[in-house]
Amino acid sequence: MSSKNWIKIGLCAIVAASAHPAAADVIVGPRVAYYFDNSNLRTSDGSDQALIARRGDEAFLQNLRDVFQTDDLTFDTTFEGEGVTANQIGFAMVGGMINFGDDRDRFTLSAGYGEGSGTIDLLSSTTSTLTVGDTSITDIATQILAGAVDYERIDLEATWQRRQNEQFAIFAGVRFERIEADAEINIRSAQTGNIPSEILTQEMGMFVPPESGVLEFATTNEAELTTFSARAGATMFAPFAENAVAFANGMLHASYQPAYTARIITRPLSIAADEVNSDFENPDEISFGPDIAVGAQFILSDSLALDMRYRAVLFFPVSGDQSFSDARVNHGFNLGLSFRL
Repeated sequence: MSSKNWIKIGLCAIVAASAHPAAADVIVGPRVAYYFDNSNLRTSDGSDQALIARRGDEAFLQNLRDVFQTDDLTFDTTFEGEGVTANQIGFAMVGGMINFGDDRDRFTLSAGYGEGSGTIDLLSSTTSTLTVGDTSITDIATQILAGAVDYERIDLEATWQRRQNEQFAIFAGVRFERIEADAEINIRSAQTGNIPSEILTQEMGMFVPPESGVLEFATTNEAELTTFSARAGATMFAPFAENAVAFANGMLHASYQPAYTARIITRPLSIAADEVNSDFENPDEISFGPDIAVGAQFILSDSLALDMRYRAVLFFPVSGDQSFSDARVNHGFNLGLSFRL
């Protein structure tokens, strides 16, 4: 299901929830936000490595066995190091919310949709080793990746809040987030030619000297990531003017990102060869972290209010490919109007 269909479902749920305002005090309103996400800067999962080199599949290995006439053969690629330059992804988001309940318990449903983009430049080195029996042949390669990534994002959130007094409330909620990524990345690889030299020598029955070479590829990369979160915390309120209230939210969340498949289409540019379609499986991820917000609400009239806030959510992985120290950070500003029905 596309992101636009998901956001339609969320907005329909908001409309349906507001269909019976007589049962409770109901507030509705539009929301706009601009959020930043550091996913483009995270490299500890090795996702960029899938773009840099195609590991030997079974057909490739069988061809080598045929050439060298032995099954005692392995082919391995090791990533030696990398440096990356990228920018955070900025999402301009629009949506809406409905808040209903009484003076003690209130429920909020919200939905948002946004698009964003980012760029990435990466320099990496790899070592490939072909081992035949007791003999090993090694090639060293340097790769440069450069490209842009486009994103679509939807957020759906439901929250319950119980007011303890005029200055304090507790709350809990659930959140659903989906990000669709579409990247166009070019790869330039310069490498020594020891392994191709050995393969050609075996095929031709005469020594073929190594030749260094440069290969260029264009890749298209597509993936869909979803995140489910449960969170709980508290809010503090502090009036600072006749019609203005400051607030601060502090929550802890537990989040789950199911396993997903990234599709990569590789098109050779420097040689005559067919494009290659590859699917890379990414494991599921469990993460924990803080979810904090600070802001203020300004009462403009009995039925209209303006609120603004800054929100930051940190996802520290405890399972999956990413390291715990390589947290995903989502933060930004939110502005909204509230109409009391």
